[in-house]
Amino acid sequence: MSYTQLVKEEILQKEVINVIEKRYELYAVLKAKNSFKNDRIDFTVENIGIAKRVYSIIKSFTNLKIEIKYSISKRFGEHRVYGVIVRKQKGYKVFVDNFKHMDKEKINKAESKLAGYIRGIFLVAGYIKQPEKEYSMDFFLEDKNDAKKLYDNLKGINKKVGYTQKKNKYLVYLRNSEDIMDILVMTGAMKSFFEYEETIMFKDIKNKTVRSINWEVANETKIINTAEKQLTMIKEIEKKVGLESLTGVLEEVAKVRIKYPESSLTELAKIIGISKSGIRNRFRRLEKIYNELEEETN
Repeated sequence: MSYTQLVKEEILQKEVINVIEKRYELYAVLKAKNSFKNDRIDFTVENIGIAKRVYSIIKSFTNLKIEIKYSISKRFGEHRVYGVIVRKQKGYKVFVDNFKHMDKEKINKAESKLAGYIRGIFLVAGYIKQPEKEYSMDFFLEDKNDAKKLYDNLKGINKKVGYTQKKNKYLVYLRNSEDIMDILVMTGAMKSFFEYEETIMFKDIKNKTVRSINWEVANETKIINTAEKQLTMIKEIEKKVGLESLTGVLEEVAKVRIKYPESSLTELAKIIGISKSGIRNRFRRLEKIYNELEEETN
């Protein structure tokens, strides 16, 4: 199994609860595979897990009749192809119309929308190389407008993204390791994210280059600079819903950050008795809660 497949399998194991995320993931998957036909939705893919996921998400939004198909393709060697089809029927137009406004929408304005959108495109059009070899994440899209939309949305969240045409497809790509890790977090592939991060750190230490030293210094500086942001975030959560509304582990990390406002993440991790990656994960969960509260307020 390739590295890309491993990451996708991890994503497929995650059940998406957020309705907005699911809707935008479905939109991205169907658009990237050119599945919106004149009289039907016709989605085909070689990964049975992705086919099941698309079927499940469609089923969660509509009572329309959904067909499942399976075939053997001999193009580029024999392999299985799975299809999910929704033909024109009563209620079909209403269902499809729900996606039309998304074509011109700036998705990067809302975190939940962007997370679903990026996850969907990665599942059907994304490729990632092992960090030991190269920092590379690619998205191959058949439609120029779809590629431009992805490019604009990644650019809109300050990613160092590239765009070009390769043979008969349009390529949107990332070559910056931190940008790639951010996308992994966005897709929900946290295990892959931590492994990716550890690989980068190991390479830096092993090479013993000036670049690795600078990276460590920059990382520590970044940790210190984020303390103020974390405190602002925690105080806002406390003000709106109270820290007691958090889970035990999140309430603990919030109170420890308040008590030690100048400590690094490493120091906070030692105080609590968890790993550095563990405390980073807890702050990301706090940030997600904070963002959701901000969206509700707006």
